[in-house]
Amino acid sequence: MTGLERNVASLFSNGGHLFVVALDHPQFFGPVEGIDKPAELIERLSMSRADGFIVNPGITRLLNARTVSGKKLIVRSSIGGSKFSDYKTFHPAVVSAESLLDLGADAAILMLVLGGRDYDSMENVARAIDEYHSLSIPVVVEVLAEDFNKTSDPDLVKTGARIAAELGADVLKVFYTEDFSVVVQGCPVPVILAGGPRNLDVLTMARNAVNCGVKGFAFGRNIFQSEDPVKLIAELDGIIRG
Repeated sequence: MTGLERNVASLFSNGGHLFVVALDHPQFFGPVEGIDKPAELIERLSMSRADGFIVNPGITRLLNARTVSGKKLIVRSSIGGSKFSDYKTFHPAVVSAESLLDLGADAAILMLVLGGRDYDSMENVARAIDEYHSLSIPVVVEVLAEDFNKTSDPDLVKTGARIAAELGADVLKVFYTEDFSVVVQGCPVPVILAGGPRNLDVLTMARNAVNCGVKGFAFGRNIFQSEDPVKLIAELDGIIRG
């Protein structure tokens, strides 16, 4: 067993599944309803059944180490502009492997954007994976489309998941789509479900995804903008872990 294998297994140490709350939205949007006070929100949700959080690098420095000592921290390691810029089809990795270790990250998360500058995006992800793996840091890759409206396109999700796995990703974060079982079956590494699309009932979508074989959830707005985030987390936890 290698250090990387051990660290990947640790991500799924809670019954073989990984359930994280995605709180990285402000890196693009700035202040977002529900994450006004990120440290306070994370402290409250640290008592929930969620395994951990997806956060931006700067937020890790605001956290109480004791509060999150039992939670996984997946750190957003790439950037893609802001709400004031055009949607970027290339999200460069900007956080070094050494910095991730200093931040206490359990894993890194990167964007793979298909369409447009495919080669640049793929090269960026491949090089970052190589660097992070050199220090046994697991990598989660999130698959997006150049045309964001196609991010739930069945062929794009299926193809993107497999490409990311072939580049070395340890975990895939993808959006729900039709024929979702084909996405999971075509990917040789664990797949976790992203929170969109917003037009579907989150519990129904979660059940369908679990039936298709996903190994976890990475939900954001559906949780932190819900009336009772802790209750919703408990309901989703019951779905993913039976």
